[in-house]
Amino acid sequence: MFGSLLGSLGDVLHLQYLIPLTIGTLAGLIGGALPGVTITMTIIIVLPFTFGLDPLAGLAAMVGVYVGGESGGLVTASLIGIPGTPSAVATTFDGFPMARRGEPGRAVWLGTWASFIGGILGAFFLILITEPLARFALRFGPWEYFSLFIFALAMVAGLTERSLLKGFLSGALGLIVTVIGTDPIMAIPRFTFGSDFLRNGFQFLPVLIGVFAFAQIMADLERMGAGVAPAAVEAPPPEEKPAEVEEPR
Repeated sequence: MFGSLLGSLGDVLHLQYLIPLTIGTLAGLIGGALPGVTITMTIIIVLPFTFGLDPLAGLAAMVGVYVGGESGGLVTASLIGIPGTPSAVATTFDGFPMARRGEPGRAVWLGTWASFIGGILGAFFLILITEPLARFALRFGPWEYFSLFIFALAMVAGLTERSLLKGFLSGALGLIVTVIGTDPIMAIPRFTFGSDFLRNGFQFLPVLIGVFAFAQIMADLERMGAGVAPAAVEAPPPEEKPAEVEEPR
């Protein structure tokens, strides 16, 4: 397995595969940095440009788009507090406050390196345990899925720390959004109330961006109403220099 992996890595380092990979990564970064533009949409836009390429070169470009799109969401999450992708939500907790303190470049670079290192570690982790993890997942039944669902809700409530009620309300809001529409397994309409518009349900990414964007816009409007610039940051008070003491002559 590792011999095939090393041989594949050697093939990727060739220019005919490395250049499409680099261009695809840049395109994915741009698409991921635009709120509302999903990775799927970016792949659809880039896909026609790969028709004339070698199959491996086209796959390299698509892999670059996917990886770049996953990492590109941290740009807007760090700079304006609106995640470009669902995976960039956690970046708004630390990256956006750093940008408000006057360190936007540092926030973006730290997020980029964190994505790079995390991607490398995740790739090795995936290579090593994919087979045993897949075997374990195939043994899941209704009770295991139910327990996993309760565990996920408990994690959401626990991440709020200060207010447990807000955590449960956010989890309930997510449940309401996801249960509306057609059941993806049984194809049964749920809470559509006879509306064809609700039959398709709500896409997760627009809801996520709308919630974060609405909260950020409301906070900025509140500061503007109070006479404070939205991007203003309180500067630390200047340090008082000790008074110079004249030495006796």
